[in-house]
Amino acid sequence: MKNNIVMIITVLISLFIFQNLLAQNRNKDCFRYENYPMYKSLNLTEEQQDQISTMKINHKMEMVDLKANLQKNEIELTSLKNKGNYTRDQYLSAIRSINSARDEIAISRAEFQMDVYQILDDKQKQEWNKMSFNFGERREKRVMKKMRELEIN
Repeated sequence: MKNNIVMIITVLISLFIFQNLLAQNRNKDCFRYENYPMYKSLNLTEEQQDQISTMKINHKMEMVDLKANLQKNEIELTSLKNKGNYTRDQYLSAIRSINSARDEIAISRAEFQMDVYQILDDKQKQEWNKMSFNFGERREKRVMKKMRELEIN
């Protein structure tokens, strides 16, 4: 009986350790292009893969700064609300700064997508255009449409 309990505990501990090791290996490979279905279907050359991975890292670095700026603007708005007794101009200014930070993020994403698009050859660009329905506003609109259809049924 005692041996069975020790055996079960040992197996459970082994499973937890094994699960953590698998998760760590998965995180290491998350930046490789193979993990993105769109990039798989494009059949990228080694040179294109290298260029895209370099651009992706630079874009992520830029996005960190842009998202931090957005969070700062949102905190400033919260601070303004907590102080109370703010003017219309102060509130609208804070909202404008938040919106401009969001616009910068959207423009940065679009620039990254266009940078990747410029690297592709004509056949890859056609595939990109087919796959582009899966991201951005189009995807959001399709998802919302499906949600509405499900609510109706």
